Amino acid sequence: MLKNMKPVYLALITIGSMGLTTMPAFACKEITAVALQGSDAAELRVRVNNVILINHKGSHSNTVPANLLLEGDNDFKIELITDNPDATGRAEVFVACEGDFPKEPGKNENVLAELSQQGAGEQSAIFQAKAQPAFSYLTGDVTTDDGLLEAIEMMRQAAEVGDAKGYMAFFEPMFTDLPLAGGPPPEMIKGMVSELLSGKYTIKSSKDVQVNKILGGRAYQVVNSQDQGPIQFEEKTDVATGRTTITQGAFWLKTANGWKVFRP
Repeated sequence: MLKNMKPVYLALITIGSMGLTTMPAFACKEITAVALQGSDAAELRVRVNNVILINHKGSHSNTVPANLLLEGDNDFKIELITDNPDATGRAEVFVACEGDFPKEPGKNENVLAELSQQGAGEQSAIFQAKAQPAFSYLTGDVTTDDGLLEAIEMMRQAAEVGDAKGYMAFFEPMFTDLPLAGGPPPEMIKGMVSELLSGKYTIKSSKDVQVNKILGGRAYQVVNSQDQGPIQFEEKTDVATGRTTITQGAFWLKTANGWKVFRP
């Protein structure tokens, strides 16, 4: 749901709403995040379980959540895309308390895996994660992407005609998965859909998308060239800073009831 924004400490917005607070040790709610730092002369792509977390460019550091985890082995990969043999990129997976202030790579505690790359190329590692809540993607069958693009088009069409019930049906797993992780309640999801289909937005779809098999083939990530979901809601009203664009439909799972979105 986040529109195109990449603040240095995105993780603080995405994986916790507690802000920069000091938490007593007994109240620690563990989160898994990735700290990364690249180069002005390169693009650093970071993946966990083949999920594209971010394409990062610049020497500044950034932190992003690694939400889609598997119990036990998890794949961690960085890829540096550059023509400069001296360009560097690095990243590390670490565990922290929700609300902690993340640091640049090399300065965080509880590091599970770390990678670095100089010049074009990629590096990978495996890290261990604890048991996860009963997310639907953990029990999803390994499948093919047959019918996925058609499902995305059906979802877009439901939005186009203002069919809130039909559109919301694609979010079926979110009504059970997100509350397990302290995510938005069903009422908030319904409110989000009502707002998007209120007539305030122009609804578009990305024709040029990349379909990535993720989580060991249990699910798929569908992104456009900006690594955003394929269904776009562009605000109709012009504002001084430009039009707000919200994208959805990035993470899909094939269920007994067909293709469903299990993360926005």
